[in-house]
Amino acid sequence: MVDLYVNILIFFISASAILYVALGGADFGAGILEWIVPKELKEAQQNVINKAMGPVWEANHMWLIILVVILFMGFPKAFHVIVVSLHFPLVALLVGIVLRGCAFTFRHYDAVKDETSQKAYSFFFSLSSVWSSIWLGVIAASLTRGLLHAKGQDPYEIYLEPWFGLFPFLMGLFTLTIFTFLACSYLIGETRDERLKSYYQKLVPILNIGVVLLGGLVFLSSYLEPTQFMNSFFTSPFSLACLFLASVLFYFIWFYFKYFSFWMVRVVAAAQVSLILMGWFFVHWPNLIETKEGGLSFYEAAAPEPTLKQLVLALVIGSFFIFPSLFYLLNIFKSKQA
Repeated sequence: MVDLYVNILIFFISASAILYVALGGADFGAGILEWIVPKELKEAQQNVINKAMGPVWEANHMWLIILVVILFMGFPKAFHVIVVSLHFPLVALLVGIVLRGCAFTFRHYDAVKDETSQKAYSFFFSLSSVWSSIWLGVIAASLTRGLLHAKGQDPYEIYLEPWFGLFPFLMGLFTLTIFTFLACSYLIGETRDERLKSYYQKLVPILNIGVVLLGGLVFLSSYLEPTQFMNSFFTSPFSLACLFLASVLFYFIWFYFKYFSFWMVRVVAAAQVSLILMGWFFVHWPNLIETKEGGLSFYEAAAPEPTLKQLVLALVIGSFFIFPSLFYLLNIFKSKQA
């Protein structure tokens, strides 16, 4: 039964990660877009962000919370190594998320909306969006480097070496580009401003190409890594399949843009990013993390059976409340905007 419980938890981990990237990642990307849109479009950009993010800007972090809780309860051995070795990037990410949430809240709900304060809120909202996106990528890359080590004596070896390097920071830029691409793909169907819509149409193909180029740089930099990420990727049939399908979806994104089918653009963009994430997930399967002592698999890191059973039961029951509640929230908010 332990293996069954672990497999169910793997499903919830995968689903939470994909939903956080596809939904929460687009929220980060919306803040990044504010820094690159022309000045004459900034007000329209802020209006469409407030409209699109209003009901879900905080709810999307739920997927990250679920992911952390599953790791904490279901895979304590891996959780211990991650929070010790990646202490600095995790704290940096949390600071960015909190700062971003505060900036968005004050900008959107402040009773006195003077120009000076609004500029300050917008600056910190965009800055923290860029900051958080990069650190998310750094953390993701660090899990596969093979340098996690929570039992050493040297502070550099424990706290800095696992995440500091070219590969993690290129992965951070890659993540930032993916989030911006998602936000642009989603928001194009939210705005009625034709100038902003035209800007998004020009930007999405550029960002899509940027994802490919930065992905290539991530692969090249992986040659410097102990685990040889690139070799592992191209020897995994599942990762190769995901890469192939993600590449095929380029055609569909450009096709739907040509015929202004913006709902399909959103679906295909989310599917493409999900495939990229799944391809990364399968690189070191069934390992959850790569440490200096070797890979630590989901099954080796699992908690005792009673704990797994209670966690699986809570997640299954909770799913019957979470998804209908989110649908209800979105349905109410959108109906009020119509």
